[in-house]
Amino acid sequence: MTLFRIPRVLRRRLLLVLTLLLIAPVIAACDVADQPDGWGAPTPDPLEPETQLLVPTGSDKVIAVRFIDQTLGAAAWQFPDDDNEFPGLDEEIKPVAFYADPVWSPWTDEWLLAGYQDGTVYAVRRDGESARVLFRTEARIVANLILDDDRIYIADTAYRVHAVGLEQPEQTIWTWGGDSDQQIWSAPALVDTARGRLLVVAGLDGRVTALRIDGDEPGSEAWRFEADAAIAGSLTAADGIVYVGGFDRVFYAIDAASGTLIWSAEGSHWFWSTPLIHEGTVFVADLRGNVYAWDARNGASRWLSPYQADERIRTQPLIAARGEGAAVLILVSRDGTVHQLNASDGTALRRFTVSGAKDLMADAILRDDRILISDEDGSLYAVLLGANQAERLWPQG
Repeated sequence: MTLFRIPRVLRRRLLLVLTLLLIAPVIAACDVADQPDGWGAPTPDPLEPETQLLVPTGSDKVIAVRFIDQTLGAAAWQFPDDDNEFPGLDEEIKPVAFYADPVWSPWTDEWLLAGYQDGTVYAVRRDGESARVLFRTEARIVANLILDDDRIYIADTAYRVHAVGLEQPEQTIWTWGGDSDQQIWSAPALVDTARGRLLVVAGLDGRVTALRIDGDEPGSEAWRFEADAAIAGSLTAADGIVYVGGFDRVFYAIDAASGTLIWSAEGSHWFWSTPLIHEGTVFVADLRGNVYAWDARNGASRWLSPYQADERIRTQPLIAARGEGAAVLILVSRDGTVHQLNASDGTALRRFTVSGAKDLMADAILRDDRILISDEDGSLYAVLLGANQAERLWPQG
């Protein structure tokens, strides 16, 4: 017999306190470490996708790697240079790490790079000839930048979101403050709804907030949803639904227009992986290495049981076609193992560990028949799809 029942609000507060106590060492490491390792993902040059891509490293740099052939890469330029300088900038650059993925702006033909430690967004010409400061947050930046035509949205660790025009450097169009002593690590999601376009952002306090970006009140709140623990993983939006997992081991599907919970499902550990939506199925992994496939509309399981990778996964899943057969679901675990599954039933097709790769936190990319992954040092590897074969593309030697 139940003697007493803890109110839901109190249960939520207790769970938040316990979660924050558990993740405090992670947050502290990111705040005070001299050299935290970033997890910015390798990003193809949109105008030269076959020959050049940007690779953030764990040593304060972003390298523009140009491929001479399919197996040999060379640095076209790096930001900042070895003296922590760069043409066009008058002061020393101190990013310490790059957690946000590089973003290319077709509006200005520039790469947008977010320094973690200095909280500065830099706009670097695509050819690497010069750079400018676009915005300084006076906080730190972990979350991915969101590009929206001629403006970007920047979420910082002071629990703020800034709307900044690409042609109005160091000025804000609007700023929203979430009035929280926690941080934002999760990449926001931009979504069209019946109530207009919304920018949905989540924080380490468990709140999911939708911000209006059009109309008479840009930057104001449209709705708020509260999870029972911290949210660090990035949000994904599709067909009017926002998907995100929390450190309460619960995965949420939220109506993008109203903030109403549509369905939820439980995992075996914290969710930090960015969800992937493919043909009506949401694929996501938890930090125990269990991989799930749920119906995107109602949360029904698409597999008989989760796939067990037996290693932590932060990276977003990938989907590759497989001729006339079922699509291949690809996951990269932190120990450098590439898992290839049958996407329709979750059975393993291939499992291969890349020798020498370590601490793989950055999302991988798929190019032709190869999976490109980068580790904490910025080393770039190519894994042949459907084979136990890998090669290091950068640096050479």
